Amino acid sequence: MQNLNQITAVIVLYDTTDIIFECLENLRNINIIIVDNGRNNQNLIKKIKSNKNIIKYFRFKKNIGFGRACNFAFKYSKTKYTLLIEPDVLIKEIDIINLVEGFKNYPEAGVLVPTLVDKDSAIIDKLENLPELNSKEANLVKSKFNNYLPKNIINGDVCVNFCWAAVLLLNNEIIKKIGLFNKKIFIFWEDFYFCRKLRTLKIPIIKIYNSKAIHIEGFSTKKNLLSNFIINKHHILSSYIYFKVNKNEFYLTKKIFLYLFRFMTYLFILNLNKSLKNLARFCATYKYKYFK
Repeated sequence: MQNLNQITAVIVLYDTTDIIFECLENLRNINIIIVDNGRNNQNLIKKIKSNKNIIKYFRFKKNIGFGRACNFAFKYSKTKYTLLIEPDVLIKEIDIINLVEGFKNYPEAGVLVPTLVDKDSAIIDKLENLPELNSKEANLVKSKFNNYLPKNIINGDVCVNFCWAAVLLLNNEIIKKIGLFNKKIFIFWEDFYFCRKLRTLKIPIIKIYNSKAIHIEGFSTKKNLLSNFIINKHHILSSYIYFKVNKNEFYLTKKIFLYLFRFMTYLFILNLNKSLKNLARFCATYKYKYFK
């Protein structure tokens, strides 16, 4: 229990599902800060607030995005470590303790992350890389021989270039010095940006083998037209920010007209999903090119 007292957990909610209660059950002995970005069912929120280990609950009038919400909550974490965890991540106490213990072996690490598994405890994790570190040759081999590459290649602690923001244990002393997420990135690519910063500063990210977590990807937020629009819009917009795309590139102008054409074409044939997707991409590209 002493290790758990060194942690503050941060959870960001937006139109969240009931899976949050499975997540909270595993964190019942850890102090939690909740950031409510909106569109959440009030009965569900009332039930969440009944958890006595929630020490702070912040609700914003509008959705400020995942990255900014984490940055905001991180300022209120007064413990040695902060566990950023999404509602669709299930991690047992023993695995959280194993993460904390990992800092004894890797005191210079900025972030420790668990190995991702399925509900049968089989490893489903993959060692991802930062996109700019993947050579064209490596990508070609990966795409051509993907079926022959080993999936579960993690058999011990490993220093990685990239980890998903779904679950991170932060070394507060280090992260407070360098900052957390880029506030300009609403959702998506914030983890790539953060990991790139750590790599540039030569601060290790360690994936801990004996700490496991189940990530039921895509179940933290309800699926509807609005959420799909937000996802598609910011996936494109955040990628432009990450790669520092020149706003004067003619490439962006071409994309604006392409996405607008696709939006109208798919709308004409009543393919609403693809029409909405291209409208979102149009809005993202237009905003990036013409607005600050």
